[in-house]
Amino acid sequence: MSRKNQRYSKEFKAEAVRTVLENQLSISEGASVMLPTY
Repeated sequence: MSRKNQRYSKEFKAEAVRTVLENQLSISEGASVMLPTY
């Protein structure tokens, strides 16, 4: 049971990091487009 939870948490952390990195990339890419609107 604990091994399953550890494996799940590892996969979950990897997915979370990937999502955060993708969000940061999209934000940095869209910054030049989004900033003038404000």
